[in-house]
Amino acid sequence: MPESIISPGLTLYILAWLIGTLLLWRIENLNRTAAPADLKKAPRISIIIPARNEEARLGALLNSLEQQKDCDIETILVDDHSTDNTSRLALQKGLRVIPSQTLPEGWSGKNWVCWQGAQAAQGDVLLFLDADTWLLPGGVARLLSAWQQTGGLLTVQPDHLTQKAYEQLSAFFNLVLMASINAFTVLGKRLAPGGGFGPCVMCSRADYFAAGGHSNVRNVILESIPLVRNFIRMGLPVRCLIGRGAIAFRMYPGGYQQLLEGWSKGFGKGAVMVNPIFTILASIWITGCFGAFSQTVRLLITGQIWILAVYAAYALQIAWMLYRIGRWQVWTVILFPIPLTFFALVMLRSLVLNYIIRRVSWHGRSIPTQEK
Repeated sequence: MPESIISPGLTLYILAWLIGTLLLWRIENLNRTAAPADLKKAPRISIIIPARNEEARLGALLNSLEQQKDCDIETILVDDHSTDNTSRLALQKGLRVIPSQTLPEGWSGKNWVCWQGAQAAQGDVLLFLDADTWLLPGGVARLLSAWQQTGGLLTVQPDHLTQKAYEQLSAFFNLVLMASINAFTVLGKRLAPGGGFGPCVMCSRADYFAAGGHSNVRNVILESIPLVRNFIRMGLPVRCLIGRGAIAFRMYPGGYQQLLEGWSKGFGKGAVMVNPIFTILASIWITGCFGAFSQTVRLLITGQIWILAVYAAYALQIAWMLYRIGRWQVWTVILFPIPLTFFALVMLRSLVLNYIIRRVSWHGRSIPTQEK
């Protein structure tokens, strides 16, 4: 092997590749979780859906709720001052609809409506679901089984289904989120998660209020991170799973602008909130991905074909990561520098919005980012 091949640059790419592999070594899916043996003895579950102008996305979730016949379920939709037919759709499906009270000072919209829903719920177990999710047949039973295995707090990232080309731009946001909360590392359960997932959260009613629930994270945009930490402080277990086999979603199906706004609103803030060690490790892996891309330019200049092995190694690694957490198009892996570059630009935008402008927008609401 020529001496030029064994260079500090190549060593960095190999190290970064190994770090990425170790960060996402063990991703646990719900499709491996059996349903409870005796659902007749299962506790009553209150499903709480925070919703603001979700008419276009709510239908899939409402239809899927009708298939959850194997559990005792109470379903509550808290309408956050929608101006469309969100409430009417929910009422037509037999849900209990609670109009949200005026947003108090110091609260974010989602945390406020979740808190109101929890206070109104009568079930022993609370299940918070985002309006853009939907459940597979038997999904609630699988979620309940996974939660009963450990108790505490269960947070689930739904199986991410993508359809349109612009949705592929979310790829690296998903991967960095998974890597930075240190829930899927080679250390497994020996390391407590540093964060969780907001679209699907389950816990007992008693534990929720003992931990302060969403009231204790009232002004935080990415509420799942401090919510997880509050449970850990109480000595309660936290489990993070991928929802394949139980729950799915499409993130930001409303178009490119919605995707840009959605990832910009909190990702930069989240990068600072999680464990800095894992933020650094995820950053090293991202640097390696950029390096693999830049090496292809070197290939064009020098003609050294071996450089393709670096690019191929990262592409295969990204495929291994992505296909365990969602359904992605092949070109997303082959042309991974495209979603990678988008990730970097939006991360920069998010940092500017959160720490310089100190205000983001979501669902037609301007949200200050100065959190206590």
